[in-house]
Amino acid sequence: MSFYSPLLNALNKSVRVSGKKIIRDFGEIEKLQSSVKETTKFVSFVKSNLNKDITEVLKKLRPELTVESKNDNIKDCWILQILDSTTNFSRGIDNFFISISLKENGNIKICALYNPIKDENLCFQNGSGGYKNDCRIRVSETKRLNNSISSFYGTKTQIDANIILGEIRQIMKKNNIETRESGSIMHEISLIACGKTDCLFFTELDEDINNQISLILAETGGIFNQLELKKKKIFMASNKYIGKIIKEMIENNYEHQ
Repeated sequence: MSFYSPLLNALNKSVRVSGKKIIRDFGEIEKLQSSVKETTKFVSFVKSNLNKDITEVLKKLRPELTVESKNDNIKDCWILQILDSTTNFSRGIDNFFISISLKENGNIKICALYNPIKDENLCFQNGSGGYKNDCRIRVSETKRLNNSISSFYGTKTQIDANIILGEIRQIMKKNNIETRESGSIMHEISLIACGKTDCLFFTELDEDINNQISLILAETGGIFNQLELKKKKIFMASNKYIGKIIKEMIENNYEHQ
């Protein structure tokens, strides 16, 4: 049983209705993968329609708030990211989320994620915990490295930081730690929040996304760390046990280089 507010409950129901409209479009994209047809225009059309639908929903829920894709200077607004991985969607890969957050007084108070293909609905509210399809979720209790799974997410613009992510991945392999990479930051953080993976490394992101991740981790018992490696910022989300061990291992490795 969930204990989030009526506002978040209404948001979840409305986004579920709007989000399911792209299921058929996703099926069409899967069929196009074996053809020579370009999907860019079609995906842009799908995103535009979904953006319009969800924006109307958000304006009905809180008419006084604007709807932004990202804006660090606005203290009170909805933050809407239609697809956190357009690339995955456009290639018929179902690792992506519709992401909506409520920002009040400069802080993220609510974060809702929805994957219509998998019908996965994750929601997080300040002080109320994290839920997946109305069931409470927590980060893993994994304590041993040989039982852990780490994942990675890098953006195209952070070239030097991506190189460091590659180096960290090699360190993991040398220590027989399993690694994953899906191409969707919200998919990766959802796996951490649900206890399916134990540690996530990612490059610097938009401040609002970092704040969303901080809320998700705070409500599911995870930790958020920042590492300074070769004068580049690398961020880490993890459970409290594996995160501490891996952070020390990574920093020791770079100290001896």
